[in-house]
Amino acid sequence: MTFSEAFKIMRRYVWLIIAAAVIAGVFGYYFSARQTKVYQSSITILVGQNQGLAENLNLTTALQEVANSMSKMIVSRTVAEKVVGDLGLQTSPDAVMGAISAQPVQQTQLIDVTVTDTDPVEAAAIANGVGNAFSELIQTTESSRSGLTAQVWQGAGIPGAPVRPTPTRNAILAVLMGLGLGIGIAFLLDRFDTRWRSNDEVEETLGLPILGVIPQMTNETLSETSRY
Repeated sequence: MTFSEAFKIMRRYVWLIIAAAVIAGVFGYYFSARQTKVYQSSITILVGQNQGLAENLNLTTALQEVANSMSKMIVSRTVAEKVVGDLGLQTSPDAVMGAISAQPVQQTQLIDVTVTDTDPVEAAAIANGVGNAFSELIQTTESSRSGLTAQVWQGAGIPGAPVRPTPTRNAILAVLMGLGLGIGIAFLLDRFDTRWRSNDEVEETLGLPILGVIPQMTNETLSETSRY
């Protein structure tokens, strides 16, 4: 099939393609807007050795490796249980642990901690609670004897907007999917449609010229013919 033939098919069923795109877009926006809003709040933890930022290159490299290990310790049941206890949350430590993600900032002594929750206020409270709980736990472990510290460098604020759902983006994606579906249905309908709609289409299909055309007979035409 040439591009010209494909274009003719899409033009013939343009109403179907547009309808599929519009319907998909409306449904995509509607269902996306009805989903529960999810918020994220973040803190930054600084890993140091009593004095905070290290000036010695070897020490800095060592602390960066420590930060990498500590990022895995933050997402732990021990931290989650302390957060639940400190904040008096009516949720399980497993749920809190599932809401936390920690990622070391490459080539720094910093760790970004993000908390996801359906309540923006609670997301910020848990994020700050994680920072405080982890800092206290580090101070009470064996590593504190070597002077390692984990301090909240930047606290969490209450997020103003949810990170998901995103109705507009989902509606655009739905429109694109609707366009694809509409085009697919158009080609499918054309595949099973054996009608010829024009003289050119007949000549093109048969490869023969048309010698004559029988006009469509209507009741009025038949009445006129019967007079003769």
